[in-house]
Amino acid sequence: MPKVLDPEGAHLAALRRLGDFRDRRVLELGCGEGRLTLGIAADAASVLAFDPDADAIARARTGLPQELADRVEYRVASGDAIEVAPSSFDLAVFSWSL
Repeated sequence: MPKVLDPEGAHLAALRRLGDFRDRRVLELGCGEGRLTLGIAADAASVLAFDPDADAIARARTGLPQELADRVEYRVASGDAIEVAPSSFDLAVFSWSL
């Protein structure tokens, strides 16, 4: 059985109280296996989610539902090395990444 972090959705609910993802371009730092990415993407216009762990990103890509594939991009990268255009995101999110 796969390990499920935050099965009650408490972390995602806390993030939603702090920021509105609806129709926003979201940058998710340290996404790991995408435990929050899919919940964010359900509301967001787009999500660029990245993590330096290539295995975690591979698992995240495998678990990406087809209906969210056009809104989510996963990349293998670290926060100090990823290249994104200035002002290309409305919100940045990180959880358990420090």
